[in-house]
Amino acid sequence: MPKILAALYLLLMVAAGWRLFTMSWSRALKIAAGVAMVVPIPMLFLLPALVQPDRPFADLLCAIGIALMLGGGVSLLGGVTGAWFKARKA
Repeated sequence: MPKILAALYLLLMVAAGWRLFTMSWSRALKIAAGVAMVVPIPMLFLLPALVQPDRPFADLLCAIGIALMLGGGVSLLGGVTGAWFKARKA
């Protein structure tokens, strides 16, 4: 189940990146919206690890949160890039 949820999160970030590219917003607003979409889920892992670093598995939670944040950002950029290539091709 956790693998399915992680894959679903990454696929949703690809779809969100694709959709963000098609919006007629300014670039700054698109970046802010992208950050607002990527950050909340990883923060569920990072905040407990940062608030109580002496707890067991805090380092593991921190590593999972950072990996999710990086993976979500790369997936979001992948969606933007895919939409950009499709728009350029058409």
